[in-house]
Amino acid sequence: MVDDDEEDVYLTKRAFCLHQDGLVFNSVSSGTKMFDYLYCRGEYESNEPLTHQPDVILLDINIPKEAGFKVLEKLRSDERFSTLPVSMLTTSSATHDIEKAYRLGANSYICKSVSKQGMEEVANQFCEYWFRFAKLPVAA
Repeated sequence: MVDDDEEDVYLTKRAFCLHQDGLVFNSVSSGTKMFDYLYCRGEYESNEPLTHQPDVILLDINIPKEAGFKVLEKLRSDERFSTLPVSMLTTSSATHDIEKAYRLGANSYICKSVSKQGMEEVANQFCEYWFRFAKLPVAA
């Protein structure tokens, strides 16, 4: 998950881990940190390449330094991560944000719920689809 709001990360992680046994839920607060994680550099330098690639990325639009759209565009331009599923998870329900996300290669667009129960429903549906039904690409 790429989100700088600690409360959103906590609520989301709690909801997702409740609905998916054995889920490894990692979060970073910026696009820069996400790329450090994916490229095994900086504080993630000791990570083994390809053994830690996420199955799905939850990406907020409003993150520091680079907006989520810029991060998505950069991710899609790297062949290694061009097929990695990305779900925008954000507070914006603006039509232009939804259209832009899909135009830039997002695989889904989900509006965050501010309630515990609402986020648990989002997590339940998300896990049901992405981890039980969808076939995910193998790490490049």
